[in-house]
Amino acid sequence: MNKERITAEDRSLYDLLRSCQMGEAGAIVGGHIDRNELRQKLYVPTEEDEAVAEFFVDGYDRDGRLLVITGSAGDGKSALLSRAYKQALEAGNPVEESHIHMDATAAVRKHETYDRTLKRFLDRCKNHQDSGRGPRTGLAINLGLAIDFFDRQGMSAEFSDLWDAIDSVRTRRENITDQFHVINLGHRELCSVRPGELGEGLLRDIVEKFAFDDPKSPFHEAYQRELSRCPADDRCPLHFNAKRFSNEHVREKVTELIAATGIVENAYLNPRSVLDHVSSMILPAPLQRVDDQGECPVGEAVGDADFGPESLLWNTVFQQLSGPDGDQSGHVDPAAQSSVSLDQELLGWGADPAKLDELSGSTPLLETADQATRIRTVLRRLYLLGDEPIETVLEDPWFEEFLGALTYLNLEQEMATNDTAMREHVSALLETVTESLRGWSGSVDDTNYIEFVDGIKSTDYRFLSRWSRPDPNDGKSHEQTREETTPGQLWLVLVPEGTDVSVPVPVTFELYELMKRIRRGYNPNALDLERSEGMRLIHSRLSEFTNKQELVRVVNKLDDELFSVERGGFNTLDVKRGGRR
Repeated sequence: MNKERITAEDRSLYDLLRSCQMGEAGAIVGGHIDRNELRQKLYVPTEEDEAVAEFFVDGYDRDGRLLVITGSAGDGKSALLSRAYKQALEAGNPVEESHIHMDATAAVRKHETYDRTLKRFLDRCKNHQDSGRGPRTGLAINLGLAIDFFDRQGMSAEFSDLWDAIDSVRTRRENITDQFHVINLGHRELCSVRPGELGEGLLRDIVEKFAFDDPKSPFHEAYQRELSRCPADDRCPLHFNAKRFSNEHVREKVTELIAATGIVENAYLNPRSVLDHVSSMILPAPLQRVDDQGECPVGEAVGDADFGPESLLWNTVFQQLSGPDGDQSGHVDPAAQSSVSLDQELLGWGADPAKLDELSGSTPLLETADQATRIRTVLRRLYLLGDEPIETVLEDPWFEEFLGALTYLNLEQEMATNDTAMREHVSALLETVTESLRGWSGSVDDTNYIEFVDGIKSTDYRFLSRWSRPDPNDGKSHEQTREETTPGQLWLVLVPEGTDVSVPVPVTFELYELMKRIRRGYNPNALDLERSEGMRLIHSRLSEFTNKQELVRVVNKLDDELFSVERGGFNTLDVKRGGRR
């Protein structure tokens, strides 16, 4: 039966969750008129909806203007435009299907490439604009595809005004002109990163759609119907996961973990990827390998399938956040943390099976698991429920400091000035960055010389140079950070004292952790540098932080000075033979 013609209430929970996962049939994408009930119920309106509704509904006029919604795959471009199209029809505005180009990659005619279809649409839009009385039109286009069409294929000359309007939103959210209204969803704020509010916003609203016990949830009817009909009862891992995810504290913690992972891993998140994350936590890959039959396919297969603890929510949350290689969840996984008190507690669990059974809380599929798997599962369970005070990155004061600085630099400069708490965070971050840059490669003596050890090209020489403390340029730091599209990265634009050189320093949380340790005396070697693109970039610019025109001394491994170079009069250099220090 065609899933598009079945109401969400008639579909199984298994089927609904599969539709939320990337690459699945019936995935959450929009059409001219979105008749899929699940997509409609999962949709979360944002301020961009108000702007699009103003364009096509409230402020509609036959002036030939073009609305362009751009961004990356999964940002919700088509969904946003399709809702506005439907609202325009309901309002009686003269918007026709030919006025909306929902998928810029599509070709309408047989054997026609997307670019010809797109050009024909834009030609019509241009005619409407030239007449000054044509209908308003709308286009949803991936930013990468727009760059290919206009820049690489040379269409920028033919549609120069349009390309200029689209190109201008690479570093900002919106551009409004007399002819165009362009919105880049890549700059839409998915969630707050302010300490204490991490994950709040669109991200939290999407996660709340999976509150299975809430009558407003699109999964509620299927969940309630199947609870009493599932042949596996309490042994069904799918309904176990759904029931545990109905716990508000679990959803709140998962929201924070998704947001934190995006920041730590610099991973771009959008509505589609969030839906995929959450639905895959509840219906992980092992549970998908069943025959898609029956009211609860997972429950039907419990007796025959070899489901294990890796199918349970307590584990799937961290498996899903660990990435395809399974090695990215160390910051957020409680089972990856270590301390004397935690290690002692876990050893106690291993020595007391009765205690471990009590803490497992009637969790299925643990009976035949090995002890390490049981301990890991129970530890994660207690963490997600808030019953175990384990410190992951969410409780890390360095992470809170980084979030505060990220919040500060993403605010408009006028607003940030009045945010005392966030200003303190960015001040702490600035001090750490400048001090670590001052001494990351070696010791600094009382004369303010900084020692650079070239650990990649050669180990034969060390370069000594006088340090000039850089001052931050607040305005440029705000501007560059607000334009940034890499999640979890901020920019400090520093100006070395006595110069007019601006040095933009990219700071991620991983790099900030390294800088914290450098400030405490850690000295990274060449291998550490190769792990961090940001540190390599900073390393290449370190000369801009120093005042080498005053004095440069070159010494060998034995600390014998080979020669020194000083600036002489009339822009000359004095080279002097050295002696033992």
